[in-house]
Amino acid sequence: MLLTVAQAREAGISRGVLRGPRYQRVLGPVYAEAQAAVTPQLLAEAGLLLTPGAAVSHHTALSLWTDDVRAGDRDVHVTVQRDPHQVLPRVDGLRVHEVQHLDLVLRAGLPLTSPERTFLDLAPYCDLTELVTAGDSLVRHTYTQPAHLIDLTTSALGIRHVRRARQAAGLVRSGVDSPMETRLRLLLVLAGLPEPVVGYVVTDSAGGWVAKPDLAYPDIKHAIEYDGKHHLVDARQWRQDIRRRENLEREGWLVRVITSHDLLQVPQTVVARIAEDLHHLRHRRLAA
Repeated sequence: MLLTVAQAREAGISRGVLRGPRYQRVLGPVYAEAQAAVTPQLLAEAGLLLTPGAAVSHHTALSLWTDDVRAGDRDVHVTVQRDPHQVLPRVDGLRVHEVQHLDLVLRAGLPLTSPERTFLDLAPYCDLTELVTAGDSLVRHTYTQPAHLIDLTTSALGIRHVRRARQAAGLVRSGVDSPMETRLRLLLVLAGLPEPVVGYVVTDSAGGWVAKPDLAYPDIKHAIEYDGKHHLVDARQWRQDIRRRENLEREGWLVRVITSHDLLQVPQTVVARIAEDLHHLRHRRLAA
């Protein structure tokens, strides 16, 4: 349960009690019981309590749509319909945006900007890679599709950084499993390499399922796998990874494994390795 300082006073709860062990401050003058987990949803509810009629938006909406606590920034973002007579709250940790027309949808009882509008709203606050990552995640976790993002950004007028939004929408893909896979795909594409296929299903000569690598160049049988930390600490996942790669190699595929260190610390080495692979495999194919 959330309550403001004013509501607490009306309920007979003093400021001293609010500041004691029974309660915790959530956002500005909004408090919750001490045992309540401060989740993105709770923060969003606190923001809405301070801005009646608003919708959760921007990074906060992204976090709620994708169930990713890392998607948000430190502030709670809400959007209200512009009203010259409305006094907007000034609270540390709360960012209130204004629009001429507010369109919202309900998710778990909370008013949120739609996935498409959330994507568009993020354009001024994200670089291209971050925005495509947000789009991939929205497509994976909601009902939106890349075409919907393209349609909205194409028709949008008067929006800051709309060109970035349009470019990003054109790079969003379905079936992406993680933000790091998005970063890997964009690293290759923005370096000028051909775009790999997301979620390509490899079958054997009898049509049986072999594997679905993260990224693939099917015409030359090149698979690229991103391995995060969970691949190392989860023994079952590790064994599955080994079997999948063995199966791919048995079907004549070259498997290249990229780690977070590769992607974040030596990205140009990743590009060079994949470029060399593509050159070698194409040459081999032509010579066959």
